[in-house]
Amino acid sequence: MTMGEEFTARVFRHLEEEEVKAIGEHMALVRNIDPKSASAIMDEFTAAIGGNQSLGISGKDFLQKTVPKAFDSRKADDLLGDLLSKGGERHFERLNTLNPQILANLLMGEHPQTIALILVNMKYQPAAEIMRYLPEHIQGEVIIRIADLEDVPNEIVREVQEIVDEMLIDVGKETGAKQGGIETAAEILNQLDHKTESAIFEKIESVREELADEIRQKMFVFSDLVALDDRSIRSLLKEISNDELILAMKTASEDLINKIFSNVSARAAEMMKEDMEIMGPVKLRDVEQAQLNIVKTARRLEEEGKIILGGKGGEEVLV
Repeated sequence: MTMGEEFTARVFRHLEEEEVKAIGEHMALVRNIDPKSASAIMDEFTAAIGGNQSLGISGKDFLQKTVPKAFDSRKADDLLGDLLSKGGERHFERLNTLNPQILANLLMGEHPQTIALILVNMKYQPAAEIMRYLPEHIQGEVIIRIADLEDVPNEIVREVQEIVDEMLIDVGKETGAKQGGIETAAEILNQLDHKTESAIFEKIESVREELADEIRQKMFVFSDLVALDDRSIRSLLKEISNDELILAMKTASEDLINKIFSNVSARAAEMMKEDMEIMGPVKLRDVEQAQLNIVKTARRLEEEGKIILGGKGGEEVLV
């Protein structure tokens, strides 16, 4: 960037595509470079940088001018698309680490479509936390728009990027396009407590009943564990505590309870039955939280390739 666009374009011609991407990913994030930082990295260029002035170079602008000079238009477009979108994803990663309640407060004034575009670029759990703090009349609207999201025009992406930039500045801390869809909506809803989930589905059903059914088909809930094969059930039981399992079984169906008992020893089953009988009244939210924890464990095992989960619409469990 110090040597200028023509020089950089000539260097790029001698690099492999992956090398250009690697350099470009970092270059895209550069704002202004103060002389001290630059000289620490490139002492031999201190004189060229000079004085107390910043270079005044935007990394993204620099890339957009130099990459087309180094490659044909098609390859240049592909490279720039990859580079600039990756920079955006990194900025979204920052959102995952921030206080969800603060982010929800910042998003309340935004259009539901904008909120949807931001949430689909975040991890499911942080997105669900933000959803929990949004007003109920917004929650359903956002999930509907997430489920409907497909390709997003570049100009819309840039507008959302600017909004995220402002959010990060507001919380003392910048984005890209990512498809949403029904599966993303289901993944976010899977992370919510039963009360919030029910309220959202009530809103969706009032305006898009078919969409609510499609989302449910993609979700995996505690009661769906009954569809797992015995091997998967045993793998899951090894990963959860006995106390949490007993609590979760408090409102489980008879079929699911029998499924669990049939996959433990007779002695263990008898002990669990006794514990369930002597268990006093418990808060429903504690039972639902235990069930949610078990579902999260099941989903983790699926990600690790140890079991295969089908949502309510799943056709097969294990292959």
